[in-house]
Amino acid sequence: MTVLIAGGGIGGLCLAHGLRRSGLPATVFERSTDLREQGYRISLKGVGEQALRACLPPDLFALAAATALRPATRMVFLSPDLVPKFAKPIPEAREGFGVHRLTLREILLTALPDVHFGKTCTGFTAGHEEVRADFADGSSAVGDLLVGADGVTSAVRRKLLPEAVIDDLGWAAYGRTPITAELLAQTPDDLIDTFNRVIAPDGTAVAIATCRSRTPIPEAVARIAPYAHLTDVGGYFSWTATMPGPRPSRVDPAGLHARVLDAVRGWHSGVRRIVEAADVAATFPVTITSARPVARWAEPRVTLLGDAIHTMSPGRGDGANVALRDAHLLSDLLGSGRPPAQAKADYETQMLEYAFAAVAASRETPFAPFARPAS
Repeated sequence: MTVLIAGGGIGGLCLAHGLRRSGLPATVFERSTDLREQGYRISLKGVGEQALRACLPPDLFALAAATALRPATRMVFLSPDLVPKFAKPIPEAREGFGVHRLTLREILLTALPDVHFGKTCTGFTAGHEEVRADFADGSSAVGDLLVGADGVTSAVRRKLLPEAVIDDLGWAAYGRTPITAELLAQTPDDLIDTFNRVIAPDGTAVAIATCRSRTPIPEAVARIAPYAHLTDVGGYFSWTATMPGPRPSRVDPAGLHARVLDAVRGWHSGVRRIVEAADVAATFPVTITSARPVARWAEPRVTLLGDAIHTMSPGRGDGANVALRDAHLLSDLLGSGRPPAQAKADYETQMLEYAFAAVAASRETPFAPFARPAS
């Protein structure tokens, strides 16, 4: 069978690798015109690590593990003047690791022959024996199964499940600040290699993650997979800010950065310095969304994966992990030799159960920058 994958994010690319290992041809269609960054740090839990290990060629999985980020050692919540309100050590995890989102996506693109950029899926037409995916440039592609992995605004979901509801839970500003020796020396220990959250009385909150690879990326590539082409991502602080009020409309990166700077005016210089030194052009807003449960659909030639079906608050860090679990499960079932229709149905039954359990947990247990302090 031939699988069409609408969406070249982490879930869609992992699925393509898993299908390829099962001997099934898959073609990926990505709306972006190039490999742009779509965020910064991702924390892979055990289920995400297991999915990557199962779907990727062994050397590419080894490359992902070698370029992993140094783990956080403590969790700490602080006031704007950096007085700790809560702190505890984080035990070393037995499985899972943090990754640069860009590095992981570049690894997932390695050795995939059929990835097409600049292809925005606008819908599909499903027949008895095939499905046609349509794209904004007027082209189309025909296959046996279409997988909508095209994110929160999924055109595939809109046609397949027009009744699906996505809730808006608020917004956050994301930013990135390159780490220099001078900045690192001036940054308080509570903000380095920790899961932290600095909370102001008005509800403004900033979380700062230290993102440094365990092994320099060029060294890992040369040793493990010389054929891979990865960007040499230097160390940086990834920060997330939440502020009261609606998401600003029509604001450019400079305007958003200025708004965050104004929000932390009067805070400890350690926080202000990181925001001030940011790569301003890399600042962007994100709407926090959460899907409501849906029943399994009847269409036999179209299915969904990741944020396209079960977008969730990033408070628990489960979104990317559940998308990778989807990719692992679907590629395993399709490659199992059972009838494709049965494999697809089994995937949807299992996925809808575990994914919407994760969505519910993300609503009930907010954490880190997305948790609102009690009034």
